[in-house]
Amino acid sequence: MEDRTYAERARRVFLSPRSLENDRDFRETLAEVMRIGLQWGGMIGGLGMLVLGIINWGVLGRPTMWWYPETITPATYVLWDKGAVMLACAAAVGLGRSGCRLRTGRLLGGLLAVGIAAVSLVHDAFRGILSVEYVILVNVLTVAVIPYRPWQALLLGGMLLSVFFGIGHYGVVGTRAANPELVQTSHLLRTGFASAALAVISALLLSTRYQQHRARRTAERLHDQVAELERAKSRFFADVSHEFRTPLTLLLGSIREALDGRFGDLAVPLQHRLDLMEDQGRRMERLVNQLLELSALDEGRLQLALQEVDLVALARRVVPPFRQWAQEKGISLQCEIDADRLNVWMDPDRFAEILATLLTNAITYTPDGGTVRVRIGPVDGAVEVAIRDTGPGLPEGLRARVFGQEESAIPVGKTQGGPDTAAAAEQWIGMGIGLAHTRALVQRHQGQIDVESEPGFGTEFVVRLPRGDEHVSDEDVAEDEERIAVGSLDLSSWRTHLPGPETEAEEPEAEGPAVLVVDDEAEMRDYLQSLLRPTYRVVTASDGDDALEVLQEQRLDLVISDTTMPGRDGVALCRAIRADEQHRSLPVILLTAQSDDDTRLSGLQAGADAYVAKPFDPLELEARIENLIEIRQLVQAQVRVPEWMEPKDASVASEEADFLESLSEIVDEHIDNSNFGVDWLADEMDLSTRHLRRKLKDVTRLSPAGFIRTRRLQHAAALLEEGADTISDVADAVGYRDASYFSRLFRETHGCPPTEYAEQAQGPPEDRT
Repeated sequence: MEDRTYAERARRVFLSPRSLENDRDFRETLAEVMRIGLQWGGMIGGLGMLVLGIINWGVLGRPTMWWYPETITPATYVLWDKGAVMLACAAAVGLGRSGCRLRTGRLLGGLLAVGIAAVSLVHDAFRGILSVEYVILVNVLTVAVIPYRPWQALLLGGMLLSVFFGIGHYGVVGTRAANPELVQTSHLLRTGFASAALAVISALLLSTRYQQHRARRTAERLHDQVAELERAKSRFFADVSHEFRTPLTLLLGSIREALDGRFGDLAVPLQHRLDLMEDQGRRMERLVNQLLELSALDEGRLQLALQEVDLVALARRVVPPFRQWAQEKGISLQCEIDADRLNVWMDPDRFAEILATLLTNAITYTPDGGTVRVRIGPVDGAVEVAIRDTGPGLPEGLRARVFGQEESAIPVGKTQGGPDTAAAAEQWIGMGIGLAHTRALVQRHQGQIDVESEPGFGTEFVVRLPRGDEHVSDEDVAEDEERIAVGSLDLSSWRTHLPGPETEAEEPEAEGPAVLVVDDEAEMRDYLQSLLRPTYRVVTASDGDDALEVLQEQRLDLVISDTTMPGRDGVALCRAIRADEQHRSLPVILLTAQSDDDTRLSGLQAGADAYVAKPFDPLELEARIENLIEIRQLVQAQVRVPEWMEPKDASVASEEADFLESLSEIVDEHIDNSNFGVDWLADEMDLSTRHLRRKLKDVTRLSPAGFIRTRRLQHAAALLEEGADTISDVADAVGYRDASYFSRLFRETHGCPPTEYAEQAQGPPEDRT
């Protein structure tokens, strides 16, 4: 296919080059190339003649004259031909600057080339020394600077060959420039070969220029499309953000009214829950505002209210509320300021938001017992604010996108490389809205922000702002009524509540199933704990590593984990649970803010039993937890104690006993048939599949497939007790063709591998007969 493409290109260039120039833009491109080539070619040629004259006349001191003397010697330097060439070069420069059309330039450029070649040949005829290289050089330069079609380049070579032959054989009428023996056949062959080769070269140049033209057109079109998409994206974010404002206003207003007592006294748990709702609503409001500002920054519409501010006073206003939050989390927040006063032109409200975002990220990703340092001081004519944490650090592959895409202030939520890479990016920096917004605001202040990080050793964000007012534009300077005093900054939207105290009415039931909740956000852990506490014993962990420690210390019935956490995330935790022999059958539910198919698939491939997208319905989550725990209990309890399947059991009604006996007989009859399944069993029982499933669930609480599996594993246990030869034979005897799959099912059902079960059933070696 590719060969045919090249062949088609060659055919088009050599046989129908006119079709390429039907494209008006390409024709104009060729004309521009020609104009530039004529100007540069003319200037270089004229400069060459000038340098040649200086060397021969000024340096070598050769005698000069305008025309040839009666007796010409090699030392004589004749000027008329150099003057004629310089005039032709000047004409080429003028032709290029005149903006002539492509056809005109090709014609006049070719005539100038022929004229220069003719002057050179006349000069050679008078001297009696032929310099064929000059003619070939003129041809090469002409084809190089003027984009000829192949046949036009060949025609130019033919014209030069004709002039070469004519002057060489016949000379110039009325002069002594006639020497038929001057031009030999070898000279004509060399010139003809050079002309043919230049025709091929002109075809290659034309083809290359056409491909470059098409590539440039494609790139320009793609650039316009990308720019339009960026504008559409900014408009979309702005529109969506505006749409969010109304429901947020109604939600936050109603919550605030309830907290203020307008609807009466609230129970303590409800008040705590409303506080949490208000905090998260303010957080969402802040994100909406950041999206609006990002779209404005993308389009260059965000106005600042710059004023000269004492950065030291601003930092002392912003940092203390975060120090209290850090202390409640067990984190040390230290502030080092290297000056008593640092005046900087800034928008104080915007820069307070920058500091608050960086402090929030640092405290959020710093573990208990860690440290967050804020360092402020002058550095090389600028002011530097550095915030360093002792968190997990950023992997090298994610540092480049920590602020979002380079082309746009609005970040993307996924990276290339598949779901695992996207999950990792989400794990460390979320959607990046806050940091992308921070970077855009810093750049809008004519500053810069950098990140330095090493996995395991924390992360440092460094913001540098220029001092002085040279970078401040008049339109960004705040009016008197827009100026904000540092002490009046409103930081209420950045307050963060930790989970409130538990009440006695919400104490967990000691005998309920144990559920482990794993999430790095304390608010989410608190919410899930209060939601599940009435039914389950709830244990919490802040990340995957803590969760694994809890698994080693306590017996659990189910794990609920967020997918995106610092350190070991939910997917990695799920893989670790499935790899642990002791806990591999433990049900796992993953919670995620990403609901795309790739992310869901990565979680399910890791062994998750269920995948729940945020925001979730509490009733749906509770139903999933109940179902998974119940299924696990059935597998562990009812399958290991199969007395209910015996028709002689007094606890089973006579009709139900007959039903179970018939089922058991049919399954036992086909127990070695791996193709025997639910439909086959329903046909044998003369029931519909739906009726069989409903009736069997009423009697045994098992599905038909679960009943068949249970009966097979019962029979396998009996064979092992009787001393079967190999595990493969036992698996084959009960309808399993894959021995490893059979072993896994047997271990989950009976609590130990088949080999260990056989050893236990047969007793110690000394008791065996």
